[in-house]
Amino acid sequence: MTNKQERKPDRQTERLWAVLGGTGLRLPRVGLETLRQFHGYLAEHLSMPFEGRLSAPIGPHQDTRSPLRVIRLLDPVRGYVPEEMYGLICKAEQNGKRIELPLDRIDVERGSTQEQLLEDYRYWLRNCQ
Repeated sequence: MTNKQERKPDRQTERLWAVLGGTGLRLPRVGLETLRQFHGYLAEHLSMPFEGRLSAPIGPHQDTRSPLRVIRLLDPVRGYVPEEMYGLICKAEQNGKRIELPLDRIDVERGSTQEQLLEDYRYWLRNCQ
């Protein structure tokens, strides 16, 4: 491949362009407006509630073994202003308690309907800041 030839985008990049808009080699950066855009897409396409686990301890949430149930996404327009480093926040139940945590910290079962949506979101959040 010569320098003048463009790489063909992979399927994940194409899916992310469909959610966030954009063309070329770069995905849109993580920011307030793009987080709100991604929230709208996920709110429409994620089946709530869904089961998962905390992928890694964060703040007061240390239990990575017990299952949790994601109840809903918090609204980044009316509910809070998302911070780029934490991304979108979800409300979940774990061991009878309601907790709020970053959506990118949720792991779901392989092959579940949520897996691809969360993988795309996590990839974008971690690579486009």
